[in-house]
Amino acid sequence: MDEQPRIIAHRGVARTYPENTLAAFEAAVAAGVDGVELDIQLTADGVPVVLHDPSLQRTTGVDGDVNRLKATDIDALSASEPARFGERFRGEPLPRLNRVAERLSAVPGLRVFIEIKPEVLRHHSAPATVQAVLAASDGLGDQRVIISFRDDVLQATRSQARTAVGWVLPRYGAAAIERARALTPEFLFCDHKLLPASMARLPEGPWAWAVYEVDDASLADRLCQRGVGWLESMCPGELKAAMSRTDGQRDRG
Repeated sequence: MDEQPRIIAHRGVARTYPENTLAAFEAAVAAGVDGVELDIQLTADGVPVVLHDPSLQRTTGVDGDVNRLKATDIDALSASEPARFGERFRGEPLPRLNRVAERLSAVPGLRVFIEIKPEVLRHHSAPATVQAVLAASDGLGDQRVIISFRDDVLQATRSQARTAVGWVLPRYGAAAIERARALTPEFLFCDHKLLPASMARLPEGPWAWAVYEVDDASLADRLCQRGVGWLESMCPGELKAAMSRTDGQRDRG
C-alpha cells in the first residue's frame, strides 16, 4: 500500500445519522476523520444551506424545493430523514453553511470539502453562487476545498479566492483527464466504480485522488495501491477500524 490514506466522511457519518447535519458532522469529528464532505444548495434568496437534493422530501419529509423557499423558511425545517430514522432525530435542523463552517473551523487540520451541486446553477450564476459560498465559509480558511462536477464553478472559485478546488469527474476517460490537466485542481474526485479495472496506477498530476463510495478495507487497499490518497465513506469510523485491523494482520504476517 502507498502511504496511509486519509478518510473523508461523506455527508458526515451518513450511514447512521441524518446526512449533512451537524449531528452527522459531530460524529465524523469524533471518529477522527481527516476530512468531511458536505453538499450545497441555495435558497431562493441566495443563502447556502447544507443539503444534497434540491427537493426537501427525502431529508425533511416536506414537499417542495429548496430553491423556491427563503432561508427563514428553511430554518424552520428538520433534516431528520424521517423515512429512514423515524422520530429518532426529530428537531435536527437543516443547517445553513455558515453554522456548519463555524463548528468545523474549530477542528484543527480537518479538510472541509464543500460540493456545490449542479442544480444550483439552474437558478443562480456560478460567480454569484461561489461568492455566497465563500462568504458563508470564510472562517474555514485553508481547511476549505470547493468541489463540483461543474468546471465553471471551479473557475469562478479560482477567480474570487485563493482556495483549493476539486473536480468531481462525471465519467472517467482520456477526455476527462485531459480536461483535468487544463483545470489543474488540487483534488480529483471519482466514483470508484468508474475507474477502469485494467489500469494499475491512476494518472498523476497536480491533484490528489479522492475516491468514493468506499466501505471495506480490501477495496481501500486496492485503491491506495493505484495511487488514491483520500477515501470517501458514509461509514468512516468502521472503514478506519477495518483498515487498522488489516494493517495489523499484514504486519504480523
